[in-house]
Amino acid sequence: MSVFDLKKGEEAEIVSVAVDGAAGERLTSLGVKSGRSVKVIAFSLFSGSVLIGVGYNRIAVRRSVAQKIEVAK
Repeated sequence: MSVFDLKKGEEAEIVSVAVDGAAGERLTSLGVKSGRSVKVIAFSLFSGSVLIGVGYNRIAVRRSVAQKIEVAK
């Protein structure tokens, strides 16, 4: 299950982040890594992106990136 599969308001634990390159480094620096809790705050109008919360950080990620963040409830 990925972050994009969660519904608005749901929370889950990050299992793995399969994002490479600069995007992966940026996510890691913002706290998106294994073992952390993530909450879906909102989806964009046509679900092209999702706003997630990790700790005190709020991060908007594209659908393609969100689908590479594996989570478990």
